[in-house]
Amino acid sequence: MKEKRINEIKGVIIIAISLIIFASLISFTPYDLSFYTSHPNIPPKNFIRSFGAYFAGLLLFLFGWSSYILPAVMVFLGVRLFKQDKPDLRPPRLIGFIILVLSVSALTGIYSFKTASLKFSASGFLGFIISNVITNYFGSLGGSSFLAR
Repeated sequence: MKEKRINEIKGVIIIAISLIIFASLISFTPYDLSFYTSHPNIPPKNFIRSFGAYFAGLLLFLFGWSSYILPAVMVFLGVRLFKQDKPDLRPPRLIGFIILVLSVSALTGIYSFKTASLKFSASGFLGFIISNVITNYFGSLGGSSFLAR
């Protein structure tokens, strides 16, 4: 098979996976997971069922609302592959993507809600920790200028 067709297949697969991740994120409800409630939804209400409920639960727990960046970037990469434009996935780019997600998560924690529980659900565990550490040392303005760089 030609390399062009292989790249198109890879692009379609990446786009399909990103749509699955997006569907699991938008249909997430904590009552699908057994460790959130004693009577979980059976069957799960998530569009992707159990896998989607647990995967979206993990992403939203760690990164909060910035988890939606992952499927958007995956669609972008899939389209580039489909158009025969090889995406640059060297380690510095991947580290930059992780820093982007953590920065957006922490900025969400700085500017979202005043109560800790709502701030935690919006920014996720990592964003909550990073935003609290940065605002304790630099304040909201200093922390946001540090994270926006």
